[in-house]
Amino acid sequence: MKFTILGATGQIGSQITQSLLDLGHDVRAVSRSQESLESILSKGAEPFVSHLDDSQKLTEAFSDVDGAFTLIPPDLSAPNVREFMRQTSKAQASAIKNSGINRVAILSSIGAHISDNDSHISGHYEHEQRLATLTDVDLHIFRPDYFMENVLFSAGTIQNMNFWSSPIKADLPLNMTATKDIAANVVSALIGEQEPGVKELLGHESMTCQEATTIMADTLNIPNLKYVESTYEDTKNAIIQYRGASENYTDDLINMYKAYNEGILVPEHSRSVSNTTPTSFRDFTESSLAFLKI
Repeated sequence: MKFTILGATGQIGSQITQSLLDLGHDVRAVSRSQESLESILSKGAEPFVSHLDDSQKLTEAFSDVDGAFTLIPPDLSAPNVREFMRQTSKAQASAIKNSGINRVAILSSIGAHISDNDSHISGHYEHEQRLATLTDVDLHIFRPDYFMENVLFSAGTIQNMNFWSSPIKADLPLNMTATKDIAANVVSALIGEQEPGVKELLGHESMTCQEATTIMADTLNIPNLKYVESTYEDTKNAIIQYRGASENYTDDLINMYKAYNEGILVPEHSRSVSNTTPTSFRDFTESSLAFLKI
């Protein structure tokens, strides 16, 4: 079969692309620049340059394929995050409709069932509502919780200063999810192994940042590793300074952290066999954080 993958060079899209190619399928890899697609070319994918809010180009990208993976990627420079998401959502929904594609896997977010969260999560809610108006298309909507890979933002302080930090409360249980498990679910949906609908992905287990710290300390041989709850203000300043994010993007992200801490950003459904993913945080630490091991 042949599939179109948006954000094919990104954290999740690249894993989806590689898995589909390994299974012998053809992939039309979509990214914003030809340069970013160079590594994809060597793997046998078909490069396709388009911004993810370009309805006309995306209609072309979604034509004559068996399925597609779509997402609204974060734009750190966006002066208005919600408007960026709205325009991207409209373009993608229009392209799905106009191309006649009949199987689409969508990366949404935990909490996308909540209409009034004061962050980009409400943008995902709006996106899901817009997609629900489409007919004659099987939609597979995935709502993963907090990415395990977010820990990598603290790689420098883990390695050099024996601590990692975020604004999330140290004792707040999180359903940390590995991106490889998200990618695996998308691949399964695209090749027809899953029924369409909304599926939450809640990781292997619920754990607190403090419990995650204990696992990292043991696995990475950093016995004095600490978790530091950063203030919202310090976090905001760091995101702007080190990631070059806009004021609006940063405020939006802080609102997401607040929603976690205040118990607003929660799954719609309880943990079950179907929404539990295989990669434990210890597995993730041993594989993806191994370069930090002392």
